[in-house]
Order: sequence, then structure tokens, then C-alpha cells
Amino acid sequence: MTVFTCASTGQSITLLGERIADSGEGKVWRTNRNGYLAKIYHDQTPERVQKLAVMIAHRPKEPNSHLNHISFAWPKSVLKDAQGNCVGFLMPEIKEGKELIDIYNPKRRKDLKLDVDWRFFQTTALNIASIIEAIHISGYVLGDIKPQNILVNDRALPSIIDTDSFQVRNPKNNKVYRCLVGSEGFTPPELIDKDFSSIDQTEIHDRFRLAVIIYQLLFGGQTPFAGKWIGAGETRETNELIRRGLWLYAPNSLIQPVERTIPLEVVHPEIQRCFLKCFNDGYKNPNLRPTAGDWVKALRLAVNELTICQKVDSHYYSRTYGKCYWCDRSTKLGIDIFPGFARPKQADFAESTSQPKAFTADKIIENVAIARQIYTFQGHSSSVYSVAFSPDGRMIASGSHDKTIKLWDVTAGRQIRTIQTHPDLVHSVAFSPDGRIIASGSYDKTIKLWDVTTGRQIHTVQGHSEWVNSVAYSPDGKILASGSNNKTIKLWDVTTGGQIRTLQGHLEWVHSVVFSSDGKTLASGSYDNTIKLWDVKTGGQIRTLQGHSNWVWSVAFSPDGRTLASASYDKTIKLWDVTTGGQICTLQAHSYLVTSVAFSPDAKTLASGSFGEIKLWDVSTAREIYTLKGHSSYITSVAFSPDGKILASGSDDNTINIWQLASSSNTVTSSPIKPTKSNVPQPAVSTPYIQPIITQPPTTPATTTTTTSNSELVLLVVGSSLAFCILLMAGIAGNLGVAGWIAGGVAAWVWFNSTRQL
Repeated sequence: MTVFTCASTGQSITLLGERIADSGEGKVWRTNRNGYLAKIYHDQTPERVQKLAVMIAHRPKEPNSHLNHISFAWPKSVLKDAQGNCVGFLMPEIKEGKELIDIYNPKRRKDLKLDVDWRFFQTTALNIASIIEAIHISGYVLGDIKPQNILVNDRALPSIIDTDSFQVRNPKNNKVYRCLVGSEGFTPPELIDKDFSSIDQTEIHDRFRLAVIIYQLLFGGQTPFAGKWIGAGETRETNELIRRGLWLYAPNSLIQPVERTIPLEVVHPEIQRCFLKCFNDGYKNPNLRPTAGDWVKALRLAVNELTICQKVDSHYYSRTYGKCYWCDRSTKLGIDIFPGFARPKQADFAESTSQPKAFTADKIIENVAIARQIYTFQGHSSSVYSVAFSPDGRMIASGSHDKTIKLWDVTAGRQIRTIQTHPDLVHSVAFSPDGRIIASGSYDKTIKLWDVTTGRQIHTVQGHSEWVNSVAYSPDGKILASGSNNKTIKLWDVTTGGQIRTLQGHLEWVHSVVFSSDGKTLASGSYDNTIKLWDVKTGGQIRTLQGHSNWVWSVAFSPDGRTLASASYDKTIKLWDVTTGGQICTLQAHSYLVTSVAFSPDAKTLASGSFGEIKLWDVSTAREIYTLKGHSSYITSVAFSPDGKILASGSDDNTINIWQLASSSNTVTSSPIKPTKSNVPQPAVSTPYIQPIITQPPTTPATTTTTTSNSELVLLVVGSSLAFCILLMAGIAGNLGVAGWIAGGVAAWVWFNSTRQL
């Protein structure tokens, strides 16, 4: 048994069992300190000791601390032997992670029985780029980025190990401790065959390595340097191809794609541009290679543009590609690297007039429709991202990826006009409280105000440096709020178009903003997994609501302003107490990410949109009432009409569906608030990217509201008729007196109640 001393705490650290890893520099062991490993060097040099001291004193900011995740196994403390010599260091243990190659290599993935899809890969790539961006911001250079040094868990969260091989610069004296190792296929052309011990590397060199890693993730383990050699002589080694700037899509390349090559055009155009800039432009000028931050932006956009296949439930593809590449590839080659299950036929999937029976002890649902689809508005040529009712409920505005806003007549079921002047997609639309103006937020970084009557542009509001994701009017119509990818919310004076103030506090994109009914509070949902509440008058942050384990896509206030609903990429909806900031409950039933939430005007019902379905929830009991099906892709936006009788839904299938709602009293329950399990089959991906945090239900039972359903009304009429007949007969007979009249009434009442309980 070997015992060392932790330099930072003075505690004894014992090495346990057999070594778990052995590298050229040292061996890795488990220790008696739970959650920590020890790396013991073969040779202890003053250079290593100094390097460790700098790393321990200047740890990069952990980008995923809010997820309780370890993004890099950074040295925690030096370990010393009995003589006081540094022998190694203590570092956090990365648990339940698989090597990156086990994830993206189809054969190894199959052998390990790992069920992941293309969305998982793109999310993993995004997270890797985000972590490397944080490392670069802190002044470090990884130097040896390779699949063996990146572990990924079932939430698509990566962890980088072997961090002591990084290139480290002491910020006090600028002394550089170089990275001495590199890997074939990941070394940029300008460093091939160079002596790493004599070179100060920069993050520009890491940019090349990161691009190769991302390529392997997105293209099923294929590398950008693998293909059919059409040049003279034998196929060149990978490093020689890199040195000469040869890859699959280089100008006049001597390597060409083969039948099994996954083509570049299947990824989002922004991702394509990043690869071309890195391997083509960056070959001649390395400074042109996309930074880790550039990759983060491109990958976030790409993830947002993914949609799910209608034939196979494990196939995701980019909407920009227009069809499911994986289905085509499987048909052509007979190999599916993302095997899943075939979906039911479209006619079955689009059924919208009945609710499947639900045989659960804690939820009783009568098998009668409480909603029906009355219109489908078709006219947009691409995804509909936002729908909003006019204050009088007669019109709907829709914003789309096709760069247009359309106005629709709800009563007549027809299109009124198209507004087309944004040069980029329209992500959000909102009516002013008086119904005269529409505000639209766009990826062109602007907000535009439109005259509803004429369709003419009134004003363009400029100030955001990135895409505008969400716009919302204050209840008095004087202020417009906008949320953007630049991580800020801006408040604007509607009359002048001038900026009132900027609200800063979110760490990632702001995807949704909404005012409370009194106009005093603004809520914002962000890709940093949080919701923030803001004081509109002062611009001060009131509180931060934490609980979601992935991006918050949509937030909505209840009409009384006391409750806030939030929808998330983690597949859940959460209800929050606005006054205390406490979480009331978590609603779970959707099988895919939840994109939108909206309260009915009477606050009794909550609508939530996800893939192909809208769920209606009883707010008082937090129970699922009904599921509406009619869209063939993600529902991106849901909105109630002002009278609560109509629900509108916009979708990635380019349509808006209009639903007529009946009474929601078909749900009979007296149980306290408690999330219910969905009877909808789960997707083939058995491990979610970010595991949802399930909140325990409150201990205080919810108040039960008893209502009379249609079937009960029928029984009441029949019972009343029977009572009348009995009373009439008793009166005619005349020999039963008052007792006969009473007995007849009681008999009818007993009959009605006993029948009702059937």
C-alpha cells in the first residue's frame, strides 16, 4: 500500500488496487479519497512541478458547473512522498464516460450497445467546442486533442482528460511549459515533423485539431482525409495528405469520396462553411481557421435546425438538407448507422380527433374529444417559428423561416396578407395590446414594427449584435422587450423606437421573453438552462430560477402573474412560484424536447408543444388532460385565443393548425399535484442528453374543482324527468300525501347519483 500526502490539505492519499491507466508520463490510480484519482509520474522533474503549480493556481472557469459536470480533469493538488518531493497530482475522476471513439465509431458503438443518434453527436460536438473555448479563454493550448483524451457521458457532456499535457503559460513571467506530444491525423500542416519541444503553440493550432474531432463526430467516425486516392503512386499517409492540404473537398483534391462517404452537404451550411474555412482557407492562412467560439455558434444553429425523420424514430437530419439522408443511405448501402424503429404511417400519426384510452390508477380520462382541428393554414414555404393572436381574437400572425410574416383570418380560415421585408428568418411575432401593430424579431438582428391594417413597415429597431429570438409587448403597449443571441434582453420605447435599457445576466442565448400581466416583471428563458426575473422599472435582476438540466426554450406567465411556466430541451415543463422563486412541480409526458408553453386566459389550462403533439394540462392538479396530434414535425409555438376557445400551433412542417377547444372537465381527479408518466412510446435514444431533474410533488393537496360534464348533464335531465314522473303519479294517485311526493324525489335523486358513479 502506497501513501502520499496531499499538499493542499495535508491529508494522506492512499493508492488503491491496480493501476487503471499507464501512459508515457505516468500511471493513474484510484485513491481513498472518493471521486479523485492520482497520477504518479515515472520521472519527477522540476519542469513538471513548476507546470503543475501554475495549473493549480490558474484553473480555467468550469463552463458546465451549473450542470454539476466536470469538463476537464484539472490537477487539484500536488502529491508528495515522505521526503516532501512532488511525485504527481490529485485530479477529479470522470465517471461513466466513454471514449469519444466508442461513441462515433459505428462498430464499437454497436459492440457496446450504445443507442445514440445524430442529434447526440451534434450536441456533443457543440459541448466539446464550448469547453475548448473556455480553455482557450484562460490562455491554455491543448496541443494534443485526440479521441482518447475526450470522454462523453450519456448526456452528451464531454470531459477532457490528460490535461497536464496542455501547453501552459505562467501569467506572472510568461514562461511557457510546452506540450511535447501530438497525434497523427490531428496535427496541423505547419507543425508536421516539427519538434514540439521547441515550439510555442497557439490556439490557432488547436483550431485544426478541433475541426478534425468535429468532423469525425458528425460523419460517423470518418475523417476528412479518407477517400479514394486518384493521384500517382500509392495512397499517401494521413500526415502527408495534411501537409499538402489534401482532403475530400479541397480544390483539385487527389482524394475523392467513395460510396460509403457521408457527403458534406448533409450538415448545416454554417458547419460546411466552417470546414471549408479550416481545411481550405486555413491551409494557406491558419489565422482563418474557425475559432472554438465560431464552432459553438455554428453548431448551436445546426442543432436548432435538426428535425426528426417521419419513417425511422432514431433518424435526425438538417432541415436545410431537406430529407432524411440516413434513410437514403440505409436503402442504398444496406447499412444504418443509426438503427431505430419504423414509425406508424402518416395517417395514423396525424390522427387528431380522439384520445387513446389511458388505464392508469392516478389519471382517469374519458375517451371523448375535448378539442378538434378546424383549420390548417398553409402558405409558408418553410418552418413556422411563431404564432400570435390579435387582441380581438380575429387574426393570427405567423413568423417563418421563409423570412415572411403572414396574417390569417381565424373566422374565415383564410390568409389576409403576406409581409415580406426581413432579409433573414422571422423567429418571433407579437401584437401590440391595441392590435394595431405587429412586432417581429429576426435573425437579421433587427426588430420591425408593422401596421396591421396596411401591412406597411412603421419602424426598424436596431441595437442587437446577434439574432433576435423573441419579442414581447408590455401590457400597456409602451415597452417592447427583445431577447437575443448576444445573451441580452433589451427594452425599447415603442413610440420613439429608442432603447430604454439593456438587461445583462444570462450566460448564453436568450430564447424567450414575456411580461407579467401587471407589466412590472419580465421573465427570460435562456440556453444557460435558467429563467431570470427582472424588474422592468429599474432593470434590476429579481431572481434566477434554476432546475432545468438543458436549454429553456419558452416561458409564460399565468394571467394573474403568480405562476410561471417554462419549457425545456430536457423534455419537461416546470411551474414556478413567481413570488418565492420556488419550483411548484415538473410536468413530464413529452418524449421529445418541449418547445413552447402557453396559459389559457382563465389560467386553468396549460398547452405545451413538442414533436408532433400538443399536450393540454390541468394547472390546478398538474395532470395531463389531452393530447392533440396533427402536425408532422416539431410544434414551435402555441397560443390561446383571448376567449380561450381556440388554440393555434405553428410547426416545422410549415403549417399552422387551428384547434377548437371544448370543456377540459373530462379529467376527473382529486389527487395532489404530481407529474404523470406518458403513455407515448419513448424514442429509440435510451439515454437523454441532459437527464431531467424530477421534482418531488408538494405535500399540500391541490384544491379539487368539481364540474359537470356533458354525460352528467344527460343523467341530470333523465333523473329530473324520472323524478317528475314519480311526483306526477304520486299526485294523481292522491293517496300518498306529502310523504309520497318526498319519496318520489328521493328515489329520483338516489337513482341519478348511483348512475353517475357508474
